[in-house]
Amino acid sequence: MTKTAKFTRPAGPTKAHRTAPHTSEPHTSDGPPTNVTWAWSVRRLGRVLMWTLPAYAVVFGGVTFGRMDGGGPAPYLANGRLPHLIGWVVATWLGVVALLAIACLLAAARSRRSAAAGLLIGLTGIALLLPFAALPPDTAVYDWDARRLALAGAGVYSLGWVLAGWAVARSKLFSKADGLMLMVAGPMLGVGGLLVGPLQTVGAIFVLAAGIGMAWSAGHLVPAPRRGASAEAAAATGARAVAARAAVHPLTH
Repeated sequence: MTKTAKFTRPAGPTKAHRTAPHTSEPHTSDGPPTNVTWAWSVRRLGRVLMWTLPAYAVVFGGVTFGRMDGGGPAPYLANGRLPHLIGWVVATWLGVVALLAIACLLAAARSRRSAAAGLLIGLTGIALLLPFAALPPDTAVYDWDARRLALAGAGVYSLGWVLAGWAVARSKLFSKADGLMLMVAGPMLGVGGLLVGPLQTVGAIFVLAAGIGMAWSAGHLVPAPRRGASAEAAAATGARAVAARAAVHPLTH
């Protein structure tokens, strides 16, 4: 009986133990994408892009600082100076990317819906603001003028930042003060800043203070993808090896 059990014992555990590490690596590139690899990719992207938030504040504050001349809805665009126009376009792009970074990092947080809504509403506001911000205020656009359309787009853009700040304050991933500063800065970055020029610079200061803290916290918020993947792969490998040994052990039959 003993010899029969010895000769008929299968060699399955050795094979399962050798092949498990290759099939359980979440960060491997030769397998199909999974929820784990997708989550790590989104979080890593959010960590990198979060530095666009303080960059947006610096560029936007530099462009809007002291620009009180001109008669358009955005005075620093109506003065005919090309560097200010280029700087405003760059700042606007950085602001949209910063909203995307906030939505990426809060994708699994309790306030993910508010973050996604802030991103979508902010994009809508920018799409409405960009075509009319640099036009003279009395330019006729159908039954409206350029100033009203620019103010409407700026109001929608401000709402997007308010929602993003609300999502940050409720996420429990960042400081509530950072979220509150973004909510206060939202109207200054958009409709309030177009009506009263200096408010844009003040709003940029609030965003800079919140952005530095959020970018620094985001770097320590999510573990490195390969270290997390290795730990999870090791745990999965150990569990599969134990299950395989228990399944083929003679005492289990």
